[in-house]
Amino acid sequence: MKESFRFSSRFSFQEGENEFSKILSEYKKNQIYYFDLTLSNPTQADFQYPTEAIRHSFATSDLITYHPNPQGNLETRKKIQEYYASKGLDIDPDDLFLTSSSSEAYSFLFKLFCDPGDSILIPAPGYPLFEFLSVMEGIRTVSYFTKKENGWKLTNSDLDPKDLEKCKLILSVSPNNPTGSVLNQSDFYSIKNTLKYYNLPIIIDEVFSDYIYGTESYNTLIDPDIPVVNVNGLSKMLGLPGMKLSWILLSGPKVWKQKSKEYLELISDTYLSVNTPVQNILADLFQWKNFIQSQINKRIQRNLSFLKENLSHDGVSKKIQCDFPNAGWYCVLESEEFFPEEKYALRLLKEKKIYVHPGEIFGFPKEKNLGRIVLSLLTPTETFEFGVKEIL
Repeated sequence: MKESFRFSSRFSFQEGENEFSKILSEYKKNQIYYFDLTLSNPTQADFQYPTEAIRHSFATSDLITYHPNPQGNLETRKKIQEYYASKGLDIDPDDLFLTSSSSEAYSFLFKLFCDPGDSILIPAPGYPLFEFLSVMEGIRTVSYFTKKENGWKLTNSDLDPKDLEKCKLILSVSPNNPTGSVLNQSDFYSIKNTLKYYNLPIIIDEVFSDYIYGTESYNTLIDPDIPVVNVNGLSKMLGLPGMKLSWILLSGPKVWKQKSKEYLELISDTYLSVNTPVQNILADLFQWKNFIQSQINKRIQRNLSFLKENLSHDGVSKKIQCDFPNAGWYCVLESEEFFPEEKYALRLLKEKKIYVHPGEIFGFPKEKNLGRIVLSLLTPTETFEFGVKEIL
């Protein structure tokens, strides 16, 4: 007799709530306030949005007429072309494929490059989403570990030839979440021959690329010689994760690019998920880019300034360090006091009602008697300052 209610083995890793989730659920159920220093949803971070203007855009746009195109509406892709042109990069709208989210973009790309059971290279430290997306596609992840002494940037020394030999592609997040490191042109050229030798496409997640504020500069990387794929979207760029519009930007050898488009068209045509209304008002949404980004950047700078000032005090600087980021929405604190990380973060949540991420969930290397915690710089300043003071 067959077992009843059998499910996919994809979910074998998911066995109920972890302890953080249980505590947070209990707080919410009993309306117990806690200080959330992990906040990553800008629409819940007290920013002002042009709500009425966006409503007007939808009200005056054609929401009904549907022109199915596997790549997304051409006019929408031309607006994205203009976005890159404003940054000094000339792209062809025919090299763009629109998706409903960056997660969906990855699912398309994993289908394009991988078969079930294949392996891909992902960054550590890095955002844990890649592991979940890979499980959903039936592929394995192999981490490459960037190093603090290299500013957490990807270098050839981080890549094991055995892993390069067996993996189908390599992922990079630039700016990185959570370290803020940037893969610039010089960094890319230093690994280009390695990628070419192993015939590895590189996918670059550039969703935080509009948030550069340190000594780094950022340029979208495209290349005619090797496959380079960029993923971006409105979620971070406009602080509008609910608008559900992202894209894939292809570059590489002509024959490879043409074959990739052919296969991506088939994948996209199968799902056709990106909705028409958000495509039709993209031009209007882009008009609010500076208005929204300026608020986010001011929040980031204010929180960073507070952190720098308070970490500079003698009693604090000796026990807690921070590699202040050059980009992105996050910062990482490290200290012997944070070791072991999960126990520290749980104690902070239980005793002081302060929620932070332990560094281990981002794949930071384990170091004896040294722990890391990750804070969101989007956190409303009053909450951020109170939480940081309690931590310090």
